[in-house]
Amino acid sequence: MIHEAIYSLYPNVVVIYGAHYAYDSNKNPVVIDMVAVEQEAQVLQAQARAKEEAIEAVRASAMRKLVENAGLTIEEVRTFLKIDGPQPEEE
Repeated sequence: MIHEAIYSLYPNVVVIYGAHYAYDSNKNPVVIDMVAVEQEAQVLQAQARAKEEAIEAVRASAMRKLVENAGLTIEEVRTFLKIDGPQPEEE
């Protein structure tokens, strides 16, 4: 996530070597603030987690609706949607 944070904070960066060496399109070094990069990386990680949680919430809602309204079993829905992972609790 460090590279993504660098690209986010420094749009002129086109290549990164390691975690500390960034260069622009003219191959000039770009000075980066690693404290700001670490903070941006945390923000990006939180956003990624929130996106995954939102996707999982929609998936769980869809599964629940199919079980309740279509008369399917959880296993049928999981097979149909090709979902792997923990099964939602049955009521």
